[in-house]
Amino acid sequence: MILRKNRSSFFQLFSTCAGNLFEHYDTALFGFLSTFLAPVIFPSKDPTTALLLTYVMIPIGMLARPVGALFFGYLGDSFGRNIALFWSLLGMGIISFFIGVFPAQISIGFLPPLFICLARMMQNFCAAGETIGGAIYLLESSSKDQHDFLSGVYGASTIGGIIMASIATSLLVYFDVVMQGWRYLYFVGVVTAVFGLLIRKDKMKNSSIKLPSRLNLKQHIQVLLSYKKTLAIIALVSGFSYVTYSISIIFLNGCIPLISSISSSSMITLSSFLLILDFILLPLFGLLSSKFSRIKLMVFSSIITVLVAVPSFFFLQGATAGTVVVIRIILMSLGAMFSAPLHAFVQGLVPKEHRYSVISFGYSLGSQLLGGPSAAISLWLFKKTGQIYLAGLYWVLLAFICSVVLIRLYRSEKKISFAHAV
Repeated sequence: MILRKNRSSFFQLFSTCAGNLFEHYDTALFGFLSTFLAPVIFPSKDPTTALLLTYVMIPIGMLARPVGALFFGYLGDSFGRNIALFWSLLGMGIISFFIGVFPAQISIGFLPPLFICLARMMQNFCAAGETIGGAIYLLESSSKDQHDFLSGVYGASTIGGIIMASIATSLLVYFDVVMQGWRYLYFVGVVTAVFGLLIRKDKMKNSSIKLPSRLNLKQHIQVLLSYKKTLAIIALVSGFSYVTYSISIIFLNGCIPLISSISSSSMITLSSFLLILDFILLPLFGLLSSKFSRIKLMVFSSIITVLVAVPSFFFLQGATAGTVVVIRIILMSLGAMFSAPLHAFVQGLVPKEHRYSVISFGYSLGSQLLGGPSAAISLWLFKKTGQIYLAGLYWVLLAFICSVVLIRLYRSEKKISFAHAV
């Protein structure tokens, strides 16, 4: 029995996954549209400079995520999961609306980039409350034997949002109406947010846990500091998961055309198929994790990554299309194997009363500090050494550290509770 056999469970799954899908659709949309929005945001710059400045906005916007994690983590632990999820989704919808009505006629100095930069920061601020909060609510509302599978399903909804943004942008490009129609893609996000809010209003109830006394800011920070070791573990596994996808999709898309005869357009097409594969694999690996041990699956994935990452990169030099496809499928599968039970794993490290705050903050730190720079670090290693196989060293280092930490946790499993009552 995958889900509890009642209508409420279906709406819990649907509402949380729909919110997560919308969040990743919305945040991925800017990346897919950046090439086309660059001259709109920076109308006075030459095309190359405009594109470069637009790309810079992506990591700048991400800086707001840790702050958003602190804010929505506080809301979720002090006032209820549904309160934090409601306001995070509402905030995402409002920001999408304002981006959609952004006046293209504005060309006064810093106003266009300032508007978009602030919108991106607010978008990421709100998104920090949705990604982890939805997973926490979903797993807390289900029985423990469903956690690994639902963790994979929730992860698949993340990929689903990215696929949705990719398809929507591709359709506008195909019909050559990007500049006329990009706003409608954000309005689709607004409609999706409203739909999600209506579902959550009626179906999402507070988790049946006793909320602690509401803490002030100082007490809230003290609670987080008391979980330093747990925060480090969550940041590590979240960062490694992020790096796996960053290497498989972002880095290899740009690097393979430099070391082989394969075109960039072919790499982008392959990435679309890989995302669909990942969408399928995540629930399957989640189901596999429920049959065995989630930590064993994650250890296996990280150890195999240590062993195959550098050799895989070595064979990419001058590789044929077939070789590239096989290698990228292997790397993507390793990422799905590690990430499928990730939400279930990290929730078992933190008691309910502090779960939203600790996991959200740890995840935001890991994904931004460890994961965010990974493509740039790998490219820098390749540029400095001229050897493509050395570009995988950062990934291997994180995989090795993850393996050591997870093995130590596994060995002490009888002493440390991974699953506080849910």
